[in-house]
Amino acid sequence: MDVTLVRHQSSSGENFLISSQNRYHGHRHYRTSCGETCSALTDASLYLQERKFLGGSGQISEGMTKRTGDLVVVETVNKETYMVSRQRNPILVHRMSFVHVPMGSVIKCMVYYKEKFWRKKSYCGTMVIEEEGAPIGLTLDDTKPDGTVPAIMGLKRICEIYSRVLGSEEALHPVHYEEKNWCEEEYSGGCYTAYFPPGILTQFGKVLREPVGRLFFAGTETATEWSGYMEGAVQAGERAAREIMCAMGKIHLNQVWQTEPESMDVPALPFHTTFWERNLPSVGGLLRFMVVSSFLSVAAAAGFVAYKKGLLPNS
Repeated sequence: MDVTLVRHQSSSGENFLISSQNRYHGHRHYRTSCGETCSALTDASLYLQERKFLGGSGQISEGMTKRTGDLVVVETVNKETYMVSRQRNPILVHRMSFVHVPMGSVIKCMVYYKEKFWRKKSYCGTMVIEEEGAPIGLTLDDTKPDGTVPAIMGLKRICEIYSRVLGSEEALHPVHYEEKNWCEEEYSGGCYTAYFPPGILTQFGKVLREPVGRLFFAGTETATEWSGYMEGAVQAGERAAREIMCAMGKIHLNQVWQTEPESMDVPALPFHTTFWERNLPSVGGLLRFMVVSSFLSVAAAAGFVAYKKGLLPNS
């Protein structure tokens, strides 16, 4: 298998399995809006989804459905019900941005085992596996917080691949398997979020949140922080609601954008970044640095050669 695996030791001393390559550099906007660095792939407490809801996060949307369901269902006098679908054609620039920002294509699977055999080898179950044509990507240890129901969560993974990467025959003997194809979802059409191809943000980024008449745009993709996550969806929804309140004259324009207060019950875990992670230059800055450095190096070399040949006048 054309994969290089290394052990990385975090500040807590626990070993983790990671890949020597990073396949997610194409989603820089998605990552940087979450403050993600390479530490997020090597520290178990920074997986960006390390906490779970009691009863599952799906109960949030189910609860919202119970509150708003009667607003989107029409029942006729003969007891027939219909889903209401309201459509409006946005202006051209918004339509263009929608067409060029597709949803991701992900199949998530859960492979359950009798025990957490990967932890016997000091692995945490996180794997970033790259091989041409292989159905492999990111995996996470999805064992319950109390240690029960050992499981590895992947994106359409095969047990043979797990066995080859982890070097364990136990990976070939799961006790249960669940699979979810997010591309089959009627309303989302994929997951985890919409992806911005090159040039889309620079061309259309300024209008992603721009209202069209009485139509206001929310959604996690329009968030400035944690885009693609539930936190981003909450930020975008509250921002859009305040935009509507501002349009109605109920709040001032400077009240639209507000910072979410820190949760007292569940405080956020801080990112601990290295010096280089905090000070890496942008692509443009790096190119300018290389050009200036090359020019100065050539100038210094030319001056040295001229000095040796006596081409420079003596002072």
